[in-house]
Amino acid sequence: MRFSYYSTVTILLAAFGCGAIGDTSDPAAASSTALLAPAAAIAVSSVSAGYSYSCALTPHGAVRCWGYNLDGELGNSSQTDSASPVTVAALDFGVTSVSSGEQHSCAVVSGGAKCWGDNSVGQLGSAPPLPTDRVPQDVTGLTSGVASVAAGRSHTCAVTSAGGVKCWGDNAYGQLGNGNTTRSYVPVDVFGLASGAVAVGVGYGHSCAITAAGGVKCWGINANGALGNGGGSDISVPVDVVGLGSGVSALSVSHRGTSTCVVTTVGGVKCWGFNSSGQLGNGTTTSSGVPVDVVGIASGAKSVSMGTFHSCALLSSGGVKCWGDNGWGSLGDGTTTSSLVPVNVTGLSGASAIADHSDGQTCAVTSDGRVWCWGYNNKSQLGDHSTANSSVPVAVLTF
Repeated sequence: MRFSYYSTVTILLAAFGCGAIGDTSDPAAASSTALLAPAAAIAVSSVSAGYSYSCALTPHGAVRCWGYNLDGELGNSSQTDSASPVTVAALDFGVTSVSSGEQHSCAVVSGGAKCWGDNSVGQLGSAPPLPTDRVPQDVTGLTSGVASVAAGRSHTCAVTSAGGVKCWGDNAYGQLGNGNTTRSYVPVDVFGLASGAVAVGVGYGHSCAITAAGGVKCWGINANGALGNGGGSDISVPVDVVGLGSGVSALSVSHRGTSTCVVTTVGGVKCWGFNSSGQLGNGTTTSSGVPVDVVGIASGAKSVSMGTFHSCALLSSGGVKCWGDNGWGSLGDGTTTSSLVPVNVTGLSGASAIADHSDGQTCAVTSDGRVWCWGYNNKSQLGDHSTANSSVPVAVLTF
């Protein structure tokens, strides 16, 4: 039985869904068609993937989303799924980053944070809370001074321009980092991180931050070693990840899982936590409470993105490598054969950004501004006007 959860964020790309637990979709349905350039594609600068939906940021600061929309994930005031990108209401310019979580997304616009979608546990940061909000709303107290924001499964965190970290939403495992397990509908300060943070990643029940010194601290659920401190107990305040006191440049946290990966300043990739499908990339399926090296990527990585059961790394060469579960074609290598070590994504070059989500979809932006996605496609989250899974990248099309 699969253990499902996903979130992924990096310094380079704020971002990061997964099939339902026990999903029995036929992996044989994945396509192995060669890459075909689309007649038209949206020009984007970054991409973010959520639970059966995806969002992209254009160079002039508009946010467009496509796929599943039951809880207003697409932000266009409806609940209608869309196989093509639609513009998020009132976010047609000026947005500097976007992050898609399980069923909600957040963006930074004019230095303020706005969120939309599912709000069942306060993950949108608005008070009083509504169950869902189909258009972006201001996060209470964060209408300015926000550097980045990261959406997870049911909580959200932001880094302020002063380097502080604030979180809101579900807190059952202490994932808000404020020393308790009480849910909060508005942002609260993460203990000990009032300054000095440069990035934050948010998952199912834990969060991690990179400090200005290049160290990594995590807090929240510690199942399967999620916090990387070698222990097993949940912790509601930040703790240091073993061996990562410095030298980290990017991170990604699984939205629906208890795994995390980082990129070091020399371009190596290290991961820890849940490893049932080889998503740690070290050639085993043994979970680890401390960071382990991803096989074959000791250098040359720019960013990393984690799903629940698979992970991908963007290389400085513009290529992408993925590892872990491949039942829906999530590794993009033209097969549905899982791999415990990284494999090359077929036909993809010139990639500048990537994003995975726990439902098995992955997307990449190439240097020409096109978006390519592969893997699970039950709600048209690949953006190719179909619901067929694909084991190789397919182009996201315009209207």
